[in-house]
Amino acid sequence: MITSRNYRYSRRAIRDLAQIYNFIAKSDTIAADRLIEGIRRKVASIAHTGFTGVPRDDFAPGLRAFIHKNHCIYFQVTDSHLLIVRVLHGRQDLSSEDFPESEI
Repeated sequence: MITSRNYRYSRRAIRDLAQIYNFIAKSDTIAADRLIEGIRRKVASIAHTGFTGVPRDDFAPGLRAFIHKNHCIYFQVTDSHLLIVRVLHGRQDLSSEDFPESEI
């Protein structure tokens, strides 16, 4: 039986979503609304279905990633909850510095 986990967004993930929204909304607020809503639905789906995504231990221990359209949702999973660590454009160059331990 699948048990849905609670989920929450890190402060940095909330800032990421705001930046994504503001960038897209400059030219199309409806598209910005749809993208952010789609990301939120994907997060809820990940929390419900469980352990999914691609391991990204190269950035931080236990970090996983799931692609949604052109963006990548970075998260960590435990038995009880899901933490959305970052939401970034899929073409961004990243390193472990983009996932500081203090924010995970």
